[in-house]
Amino acid sequence: MLDLEKQALMGANFEPLAQLLQQKEELLTQLAPMKPAKDVLRGVKQKMDENQTLLGAAIKGVAAAGERLEALNNVQKTLSVYDPSGRVELVSKHSNHLEKKA
Repeated sequence: MLDLEKQALMGANFEPLAQLLQQKEELLTQLAPMKPAKDVLRGVKQKMDENQTLLGAAIKGVAAAGERLEALNNVQKTLSVYDPSGRVELVSKHSNHLEKKA
C-alpha cells in the first residue's frame, strides 16, 4: 500500500473534538458554583467511568491497528524463519529479484 493510501485510511477529523472540549469547559464552569445532589454525582461518575473504559479500549484498538500495519509492512521487507534453537529470526530481503543458478 502506498504511503498516501495509508494516510488516507488513517486520516481522522479531530475538529469535533475541539468543539466538544470547548462545550465541556463551559459546562464545567457553570457546574463549579453548584452543589449537585449525590444521586446526580453518582450518575455523572458512572458515565465518566464508562467513558474512561471506552477510551481505553479505543486506545488499545489504535495501538493494535498500528502493530498490525507494522507487521504487514515487515512482511514485505523481511522473512521470518526459525533458528536452530527454535526461536523466530527475521531475515532481511536484500533484493527484489531471483538469482538464477545453473
